[in-house]
Amino acid sequence: MFLISAFVSDTPANMLIGLERIITSRSILVTDYIAVGGLGATLLNASLVGFVGIFMLVRMKVRPNGATIMAMWLTTGFAFFGKNVFNMIPLTCGVWLFSKYSREKFKDNYLTAMLVATLSPTVSEISFLGIFNRPVEIMLGILSGFVIGFIFSSVSVGALRVHRGYDLYNMGFAGGLICTIALSILNAIGVGIETVLVISSGNNKILAAGLYAVSAALICCGVFFGDKKENIREFREIFKRSGRLISDFYFDHGNSVYINMGVLCAFFTTMVLALGAELNGPSIAGILTIVGFGSFGKHLKNVIPVAAGAVAAAYYNSLDPSNTANVIAILFSTGLAPIAGQFGWIWGIVAGFLHVNVSMYAGGLSGGMNLYNNGFAAGFVAMFLLPFISSFRREEEL
Repeated sequence: MFLISAFVSDTPANMLIGLERIITSRSILVTDYIAVGGLGATLLNASLVGFVGIFMLVRMKVRPNGATIMAMWLTTGFAFFGKNVFNMIPLTCGVWLFSKYSREKFKDNYLTAMLVATLSPTVSEISFLGIFNRPVEIMLGILSGFVIGFIFSSVSVGALRVHRGYDLYNMGFAGGLICTIALSILNAIGVGIETVLVISSGNNKILAAGLYAVSAALICCGVFFGDKKENIREFREIFKRSGRLISDFYFDHGNSVYINMGVLCAFFTTMVLALGAELNGPSIAGILTIVGFGSFGKHLKNVIPVAAGAVAAAYYNSLDPSNTANVIAILFSTGLAPIAGQFGWIWGIVAGFLHVNVSMYAGGLSGGMNLYNNGFAAGFVAMFLLPFISSFRREEEL
């Protein structure tokens, strides 16, 4: 769909020029590819990134489950904002090298191989520093991707233990830890990293139409794939789940997850528009990420309290909720949905409120090189809240 939409949106010549701009951009937070290369080139990049993910899953004969669905939507979503066909592949190769080194099947690390692209801007930043000769920089960027991908698996496993599954964006938390170390090393050798803010505007009508079409298609798939009554019944069952990792909605509830994903897509598209915000690369990435996690931990019951707390924090701090940076924080605050699902809507509101405040500072630690930066912030919120909640609830509930 993205590939067809790309050719409808622009000419092939313009798309190729735009794609080159996207690939050679720093891609650091916040770099909206629609602003960098145009809508057609961004859709082309998203389709190429999606095809790479599909090829890898099919090549390894990975069975469909909630995690694969989530990873595909998240990966494709971030192709609108920071991830491209150049900067993601070295990281995936690094995970493959780790699999060989540890004598594991690459198939067992497929999820890490897809989500390690949270650190894609690191590859682009080093590849296009503008300090050395371009070929040397590109080689260094690719090498850094290999190294980061190699160590990512171990760090992500350790990160999951820290927040105990209450941060759905665990890979973002792991990426933030690695980026913090990498940034300190770069600063030590005199390489400063400056964040950017490149965003597009004026595309609300066409992008909203596309997102609502995606929502309708997903709901139709969820209703009509298999037994209609059974799918609707299973959709209601999803709301009983806390969403804490690992919650594979597809494995447990089948095709009903598509109804859940479609409802989430429509809800958050409407929310962004209601806030008076722009639908652009970052906000689309946030919406499609939420859609993906509709198969792996999120539903309206556990995301609404967190999002409400995040919106409240934006108003309380006298921030403009329609500002793209704040919209990103609000959308990605839903990574803490398991807290609302497990402990109730009040704690969900508290988590969302804290997340917006923490995310304002967490980006500085990673220098904008961690695409899932809100997962990094969410990890800190979960680490802070869980001991606090335990003082009010029985220990076994955690």
